[in-house]
Amino acid sequence: MKNVIVTGATGFVGQTLVREIARRFPEANIVALGSKAVNLADKDALWTYLENLQWTFECDHIIHLAALYKAGDWPVHHPATQFHVNMAININILEGWRRFFPKAKMTSIVSYCLYPSTEHPHPESELWGHEPEDYLFAYAFTKKALLIGQRAYRQEHGLSSTSVVLPTVYGGGDSFAENSHVVGALVGKFVRAARANAPTVEVWGTGEQQREFLLVEDAADGIIKAALHSSEPALNLGMGDAYAISDIAQWIKDAAGFKGAIVYNNNKFVGVRKRMLDVTKVRDVLGWTAETSIRDGLKKTVDWYNASLDRAGAG
Repeated sequence: MKNVIVTGATGFVGQTLVREIARRFPEANIVALGSKAVNLADKDALWTYLENLQWTFECDHIIHLAALYKAGDWPVHHPATQFHVNMAININILEGWRRFFPKAKMTSIVSYCLYPSTEHPHPESELWGHEPEDYLFAYAFTKKALLIGQRAYRQEHGLSSTSVVLPTVYGGGDSFAENSHVVGALVGKFVRAARANAPTVEVWGTGEQQREFLLVEDAADGIIKAALHSSEPALNLGMGDAYAISDIAQWIKDAAGFKGAIVYNNNKFVGVRKRMLDVTKVRDVLGWTAETSIRDGLKKTVDWYNASLDRAGAG
């Protein structure tokens, strides 16, 4: 990697990815695109930006993470907003890639919400011929449209690309607000409760729902390896295991040193019952596996958040 554009570079995964590229390739020139640099949904603004960039920057990799998405039930109430913004971003990026950096390889990041609601691990073949979970239909279909767009640009223009499918990513630098993704939300709740000696922590749902999780550093490692070595249309990038939220909550509780009780709220939105990836292909094609166990990753995340609160208090 010599000259790399990363979209969504100011987001949670994007920041970690940019740091990891810089660490592994210290001579690399990295253009870290966040919303403050340019509005990717604005075609004229983006193409002007890329046209100016092309004169001084011979891009060899575009890693596309940028998307509008929020956790919890936000997608249920804003499907049109998600559809409009994400389709605009993806269409503008695809055509900007062709016009200004056709020699670059694109690696796009999509979500395992593209898969149907089933009990078994999802192989990549289930990206097609199945409907995604209904409450995420707008977001999921914009991600599927991105896969179709990459195929179309490969077929007509000979451009090089791949995609990786991520499960829920967690770790240091995540949002720890109550309305965040499940691990970030629970780490925030338990750490703050432990510090305040609170008697209880509320967990949404029954605790029986199961999800797959991937530490953000492992996600960055897999994205880089796929960008460098994968020619597959899509590869699942995960641990290949799903865990009950009740277990996740207990492990975070232990790591945080919380001594109170866990209270489950069955009236809160929880999404599908189970979701996990079949990671056979990524192990066969790239020889890649996630290095960090779920319990080690949760402990690392709890420690990171505690340290960030200590720094904030000291400041």
